[in-house]
Amino acid sequence: MNSELITTLQTYGFSDKEAKIYLVALELWSAPASTIARQTGIKRVTVYTILKDLKSKWIVNTLERKDITYFSVVSPKILLDLLEQKFLEFKDKAPELLALVEKIWSAPKIQYLEGVWWLEKLFADFANTTEDMRVILWTPKTHKKSFASHVWRYRLLRKKRWLISRRIVTADDTDIKKELLDDKKYGRKTVVIQDFPLPIHADINIYWPGKISILFFDKNDIPQAIIIQNNEVYNTLVGIFEYIWKLHTVKKTKKKK
Repeated sequence: MNSELITTLQTYGFSDKEAKIYLVALELWSAPASTIARQTGIKRVTVYTILKDLKSKWIVNTLERKDITYFSVVSPKILLDLLEQKFLEFKDKAPELLALVEKIWSAPKIQYLEGVWWLEKLFADFANTTEDMRVILWTPKTHKKSFASHVWRYRLLRKKRWLISRRIVTADDTDIKKELLDDKKYGRKTVVIQDFPLPIHADINIYWPGKISILFFDKNDIPQAIIIQNNEVYNTLVGIFEYIWKLHTVKKTKKKK
């Protein structure tokens, strides 16, 4: 049996057994299920069931002769017409299907993580982003010893991939010299806000594809994270980040002059 023809029929929606039965029935022109079963090597009961199913799809015709049912299949030309008709029907409904998908994907996806183990998943997500990452309103206070040891390997992985993290941090309880040394070590850039009006107790991470994570610790020092995946929220926070970044880098440049 021609394996290439079987593969072709499978491409157009036939199962492996349906394709074999169709090809054998085509060669025999008209034959009982038992004959088709012998030629295909498929059990007669299975062949009979598949022939009935193909008949419901207008691919198989039957003829009764002396209490024996003979099966024949439509020609490849008619089969092509049937497939083209299905294609046109699908094409006609495609806009409705695409609108449904757009509705599903446009809805925000929200995920909640709790505990150190799940935070490793979050940092792995950071490392797998395909674009540069932004961290807005960050303070070292949030980086407790409970998971600090898990962070460095993901930072090194991002550095290997030439992904530059940019961070906006507050001066509150921040060791500026250490942060600048870490910038060189991990390939990142940091802007420090000296006069931020309120203490910050959460990280807001902006990363691709269209994700925002908010990381904080509860009253028992257990790490918690909320991940939001939505392009509108992502683009909004990217805009806020870039505005603050530009504002403070321009101030820094003017001071140097």
